[in-house]
Amino acid sequence: MTGSFMFRLITFSKLREKLAKLSNSVSENRNHIRLFAESIAYCVVTGSLGWLAYEFHETVLTIERCVQKDPMLLNYKAPEYIFVDQATFTELDEYQIIDSNSIIQPTNPPVFFLQKWNDFKHKKAWKLLEITNKYKNSKLSWVATSQLTTMTDHLKNADFQHLAQMSEAHTLVGLARSSNANPKFFLPPRNLSWTKDEILHKIRDLLYKLNELNEHKCLSYFLAYAFKGKQHDYYHLEDIPPDFGSMQIDNDNILQFSINALRHHCNNDTNVTAMVKLGGLQILMAVYQYLKHDEQVAEEIGKLLSVASLNRDLIQDIFLTGWISILFEWKDHKNFRIQSWANRTLLNMDDEDPINGNYMFGKQTVLLYPRSRYNKDAKIDVVLVHGLLGGVSFSWREKDLHINEPLGLFDMNNKNESHNSSNSATLKGPVGEDMQNYLDSYKEVKAREWDLIGSDFEFVLNDIPHKENLKGNGPYSLQGNNSNVRQTALNEGYSQCWPSDWLPTDEEGLRVIGVDYSTTLSEWLPSCPLKQKNHRTLEGRTDKLMHQLLAIGIGDRPIIFLAHSMGGLLVKNMLVTASNSNDPNVRKLFEKTRSVFFFSTPHHGSPLATLNSAYRFFLWPSVEVDELRTDSPKLVSLHNDFLECLKDNPMKIVTFAESLPTEFTALKVPILCVPKDAADPSVGELYELPLNHMSICKADSKLSFVYQKTLAVIKTVAAYSS
Repeated sequence: MTGSFMFRLITFSKLREKLAKLSNSVSENRNHIRLFAESIAYCVVTGSLGWLAYEFHETVLTIERCVQKDPMLLNYKAPEYIFVDQATFTELDEYQIIDSNSIIQPTNPPVFFLQKWNDFKHKKAWKLLEITNKYKNSKLSWVATSQLTTMTDHLKNADFQHLAQMSEAHTLVGLARSSNANPKFFLPPRNLSWTKDEILHKIRDLLYKLNELNEHKCLSYFLAYAFKGKQHDYYHLEDIPPDFGSMQIDNDNILQFSINALRHHCNNDTNVTAMVKLGGLQILMAVYQYLKHDEQVAEEIGKLLSVASLNRDLIQDIFLTGWISILFEWKDHKNFRIQSWANRTLLNMDDEDPINGNYMFGKQTVLLYPRSRYNKDAKIDVVLVHGLLGGVSFSWREKDLHINEPLGLFDMNNKNESHNSSNSATLKGPVGEDMQNYLDSYKEVKAREWDLIGSDFEFVLNDIPHKENLKGNGPYSLQGNNSNVRQTALNEGYSQCWPSDWLPTDEEGLRVIGVDYSTTLSEWLPSCPLKQKNHRTLEGRTDKLMHQLLAIGIGDRPIIFLAHSMGGLLVKNMLVTASNSNDPNVRKLFEKTRSVFFFSTPHHGSPLATLNSAYRFFLWPSVEVDELRTDSPKLVSLHNDFLECLKDNPMKIVTFAESLPTEFTALKVPILCVPKDAADPSVGELYELPLNHMSICKADSKLSFVYQKTLAVIKTVAAYSS
């Protein structure tokens, strides 16, 4: 024990001696050590400055390699854009691709502060953009786009502009169809600043060139009448049909008529491709910038872009002319029709959408829900089919206070109502801050009142039926604890399309499709020499509509049809045709149909078709009138065939019949358009509602009987399907 203790003392003593010698040595060589430290510091500072100079030099060279040396830019003192030929990604090795779920993560995860530093430098955003640009048509690209939209809080305006310039067409389309994309991702198109005379000269030359490639009599008539002062080989003024001669074309509206004529001509793939290759998209951009607040022009351009989007080869042209940025603005436009055309165009260009990317939405079909990218497949397709002189934005909107007022016949086709220019959020104009605070306080008061009321009560639905047949089973009321009761009482919004706005919120897994077909003699003028009458017959419309529905996957999942007026006849004819088809791809449209709602469908004809010729001229074109005569052989045969095919597929049939007349200002008398006997299909549930022909398909709220009955059937079909 004593020996061990002595050993420790001796060892410590030697250590102390060595430390003393080291201290003396440091004191003697202090000057040498200081000189060595200063040398190291000088080397570090010099090397850092050299490294910064090298990085600056490399950055300049990189920009020079990326920037397109466009001599046209020399004409501008302050260029609007920096045009990047291709995306260049450097110093991104800190991140690596893991899989389609986590996308990227640092190669050295323990280095936490390095990861934060790299995020601060926005390299992750650039890496996500690289993945999106590179891995087209893959789950990896889809998830990368989704993650890129979540990084906007850490990006500056310059970063957005840089990313926008580096984005490829499919990347920008994906961002435009993301639900939470920042508008800063989209650069505004270059301002063309053309004068009206320059625009008119270019669009006139475009129309002449298109007509030389593929002559269209309507376009020839228009050119001869609208541009009388130009020498041409088209028809003389005396040869122009009266319908064209009645057009009042002047300097104020000639651009609008020209765009209308261009859209009428470009109704097929051949003509629209020629229009694009002749520089038509740039001309359209100039027209839009000149008439930016003209919603009818915007709608016509939206239709043209929608037709162009059906050709995948034209997507790059749409991208390069800056239209994707405009479509992104239009996708939430206050005008529902402009909004629907923009969403249709973007969807047709988005082949990376996991559910709807493989479908092409034509002129008669529009995806109403979901409007943004969605990676979960739908359980049920709800298809809306309007009637004569109707439309998606008119037939299926929320019922308003003036719906039962006298209706002008031409108002049905020229649907520019005040509600139609509003979005689904509110009908009210902007208010001051004090008024807004008052309204917010009022909502809080109403919410507290509902808390006091509780839920121990029963709410009788609006539009409750006067009568129903033996199969009618409601629902006619809702319990006070139903979420729709309170939500409706506190909601002051207005819906432009209640099936797409309300149904998906109360039942998951719905895809809502709108059918939007034309019911006028021509889409742009009262007569079109090339418009064949058989295209407007029930059979012609059915064939065209059925193929467009099949092209967007209708028949791949259970189907529920909501059909108003003549739309019910189209649905019946389509189901009968599909049931008799030997093609399994066509027959599935019939086999997958689970329910059909008929809203005042004239199964046995309409008394309007028996009016004298003068009234019939105002009401409907002659082709439709002949088919809608009461108990016409065609309608009788169609209905018998429909009842027969129900034996193979006993689908749920629900019928809403009108009991109030519709007053037409042109006729000066109220008319019951489709009486109960004409609307009764003699199968399924039948309800007589206190509504007229135009209001019967417009639910006034979620507390409407029409809505709750529709929702109840959808829930039943969903439960059965799952």
